[in-house]
Amino acid sequence: MIGTLGLVTEAVRVAAGLAVAGYALATLVLTALGLHALVLAVVRQMRPQRTLPSPEGEVSWPDVVVQLPVYDEPTSLVARALDAALATDYPGRVEIQLLDDSPPSSRRENARLCAERHRRGVRHLPRDARDGFKAGALALGLSRTDAPFSAIFDVDFRPGPDVLRALVAPLVADPGLAFVQARWHHDPTPTMLAQAQAGVLDVHFAVEQTARDRAGLPLVFNGTAGVWRVDAIRDAGGWSGETLAEDSDLALRAQTRGWRARLAEDVFVPADLPATVSAWRKQQARWAKGLAEVARLHLGTLWRSGLPLRSRIAFTAHLGLALSLPSLLLLMLLHPLVGVATAFGVVSPAVLAGLSVGYLALGGLVIAHLVALRALYPADWRSRWLRIPAAMLAPVVLVVPASRAVWQAVRGHKTPFQRTPKFANPVRLGASGRAELLLAGYTVLGLGAVVAVGAWGVLPFQALLAAGTTGAAWAVRRPSQAHAEEVVVDLSRAA
Repeated sequence: MIGTLGLVTEAVRVAAGLAVAGYALATLVLTALGLHALVLAVVRQMRPQRTLPSPEGEVSWPDVVVQLPVYDEPTSLVARALDAALATDYPGRVEIQLLDDSPPSSRRENARLCAERHRRGVRHLPRDARDGFKAGALALGLSRTDAPFSAIFDVDFRPGPDVLRALVAPLVADPGLAFVQARWHHDPTPTMLAQAQAGVLDVHFAVEQTARDRAGLPLVFNGTAGVWRVDAIRDAGGWSGETLAEDSDLALRAQTRGWRARLAEDVFVPADLPATVSAWRKQQARWAKGLAEVARLHLGTLWRSGLPLRSRIAFTAHLGLALSLPSLLLLMLLHPLVGVATAFGVVSPAVLAGLSVGYLALGGLVIAHLVALRALYPADWRSRWLRIPAAMLAPVVLVVPASRAVWQAVRGHKTPFQRTPKFANPVRLGASGRAELLLAGYTVLGLGAVVAVGAWGVLPFQALLAAGTTGAAWAVRRPSQAHAEEVVVDLSRAA
């Protein structure tokens, strides 16, 4: 009997040790990413804005092909994108390609839109197969043009007439630039979903991308609202469908070959946000998996390249963002176990106190959000404070699908490129929805266990997790049409 009790005690101690080790690993990853955000925020504030190069004297403006990749998009959205491209005031020749991977019904409508605008330089390039997905469509378009520069705009973006000229000019002036990225701009509706998305994107462009540009570090291409030098694309091996992040993949390969990139801080392109929680989850899962795939395929290439050490660290940190949501999920699963183990004396309270270093991650993110708000909205940044808590709580909604996607990438499991829906659709309770329910039930039970054993030190965070996962399960399950944030994207500006 005593021997059995000893075995059980030892098993509990081993299990507690494994839980603490996993918890510490997740905390370490999240702390590193939070400190990375803090460092970029400081760099963004300390470094002055770098002037983009501009051509001198008389300029012979080169031909540009504007590529609009589409897959089963609403006709009004495609029409708006075509008309925005046609409204450019670029002084050189502009060719517009609608790269169409849509099914036959949508393709016929798109063909009609292009035929109406054919005389103005619009070409319809449909594909029967989606080989390589977006990357394959972009590669096909480049094979049908001799333009030296390629501008890429997703159909939910609305570039102004002056955007193309502003992005091409630095490429003309500096032959070492591979691409110039514009900033995305969103004017969200006052819902938690929209505020969360805007907050996350504001930090990315106003802090992360801006800091990298000001410090002369490699930039990430964001897949749209940018112009590429076609020679750089070809030198880097061309567009590749090996990952779901064809943009980061090409940017990494190009910059490891010596090409450089710039952010046009003062050039912004308005864009629509995903209209539903389910659409945003799908988008973020795709992005997370794409980054993990790029890391899996090209991290060795990055570290064997001749880039300076700080550049390799910076790009690695960006790819490391793929680990943020899986680490958060691991933290959520282990937090109540570690708290209960501490209350029973199986784990030393000093260990739990040491793991509170994870609050540095929280502090770093809050500071990065404040810097982004003050940089983008100097006149009324205080009125937009809701974006910070919304963006900080939002990962709870994303944690399950993103973690699953990253795990698929680690295993090398390929999945098709899924577009982000532009309209609200009813949400069906699939595997991911059931996972949210289970996670919510687990964190609520964990909250009860923490209260029962008196683990008061971990109670506040566990209560936050229980509230967050319960809200996430509710957001995933609810019918789209019944809630304010599940609305159809406003396309009135297409007229």
